[in-house]
Amino acid sequence: MKLIQFISRNSIYVEVDVDSKKNLFKHISNIFANDDLEKGTIIVEKLNEREKLGSTGVGNGVAIPHSKVDLIDKTRVIFLKLKSGIDFSASDSINVDIVFAILAPKNCQSEHLLILSSISNFLRNKDLVEKLRSIKSPKEIHNFFSKI
Repeated sequence: MKLIQFISRNSIYVEVDVDSKKNLFKHISNIFANDDLEKGTIIVEKLNEREKLGSTGVGNGVAIPHSKVDLIDKTRVIFLKLKSGIDFSASDSINVDIVFAILAPKNCQSEHLLILSSISNFLRNKDLVEKLRSIKSPKEIHNFFSKI
């Protein structure tokens, strides 16, 4: 599965200005919940619950916060490039500035895992990750994802 198959152009955000994991999760929940306060609160809770199991900071300044939520009917992924790095308690202690956030329905198993696997495969190539860091606009990032 290629990144372009699950990351649409309108789900790419750049220059996201957050100063903590807590505020990042609020920002992510606002995007996923379309300003539905109740839904947003549940999304933040689910992301925090998952994070308590272990950091989703995977190293090299990248995090993949993810969770399953009853309130959604299909798996959604957003990509965020942060204005500046934030502490994510990653094992390499490098602040996170690239985020792939995934929310899946409770009953979804395989698609969620396929997406995580695709992102992980992409992240293994440090040159591609550095190239991604240098790209400034959602349109250019989307084009980059379509070529890999």
